[in-house]
Amino acid sequence: MNNTNNTTHQKDVSLKTFWRDNKHFADLFNTTVFNGKQVLKPNKLTEMDTDVSATIQSKSYNESITRNRDVVKKMSDGVEFNILGLEIQDKTHYAMPLRTMTYDALGYIKEYNDIKKQHKLNKDSFSSHEEFLSGINKSDRFHPIITLVLYYGESLWDGPTCLSDMMISMPDNIKAYFSDYKLNLVQILDSDKYTFYNEDVRDVFNIIRNIYNDDFDSIYREYESRNVDIDVMELICNITSVPKLMDLCTDTEQGGTVNMCEAMKRFQAECESKGMKEGIDSEKVNSIISMLEFGITKEQILTRYTKEDLERAEAAIANEN
Repeated sequence: MNNTNNTTHQKDVSLKTFWRDNKHFADLFNTTVFNGKQVLKPNKLTEMDTDVSATIQSKSYNESITRNRDVVKKMSDGVEFNILGLEIQDKTHYAMPLRTMTYDALGYIKEYNDIKKQHKLNKDSFSSHEEFLSGINKSDRFHPIITLVLYYGESLWDGPTCLSDMMISMPDNIKAYFSDYKLNLVQILDSDKYTFYNEDVRDVFNIIRNIYNDDFDSIYREYESRNVDIDVMELICNITSVPKLMDLCTDTEQGGTVNMCEAMKRFQAECESKGMKEGIDSEKVNSIISMLEFGITKEQILTRYTKEDLERAEAAIANEN
């Protein structure tokens, strides 16, 4: 596994671990799906199997489809329940409406097969030929599935947000009968319109968004007088691919939290210092290249510049050729 795959895997694991927490999961859905209403209760959520593989059968057709979701929860509501799925994306997926629709459909097919299997095990009798053909009773009901897509990319989502976006241009008389499927999409870069109640969730969205936007001033204002949970900070560093920031945060750790404001100031100072150094090094290389072009010997150049500077200039010339 190469470094890119390792990094992606680390991000996936960190995100799934964070969102499996019932308090985090509930606040995400309550804020973005239910418009701030406290519909989901953390103590009413239970983990579900992420495997939604199912078999599609008919008289002449039989196919098994294997799929796994990122995070799935069951919300108990009295004797019944609803199913909530979370899909996490770091890049735009141009077939995402179709992909999530497939996840939902497989979830329903799996429940349908389970109901049929239960009737068979119980040796239930059907009251009509239609029920026998269907394998379920007329009164059998499925549990609704809601899927949320969380996109944490550095640029705005530029893919389809519903199934109709993936279709060719449809005339109105066709569109009126087309069964569309809407993507419940949440973007970190476009998340300033949400008011999250859970502090950890709010920190994840706010800090990542501001880092993506290079808006360090907002981070300084928000976190000047309060710290951030160290596990939350580790997640933020993984997502933004800034491991150096985590090292600086560790230096400011106080009882499981870190001084975000101080860490960001140190990080920004190091970035500025590195940028200045790179600028100076670039000027040296350009000067040496000019000297070589004018026929100045290497011995003369080494009276003013180091051997490393000369080697960088020669490497730059070789790359151009």
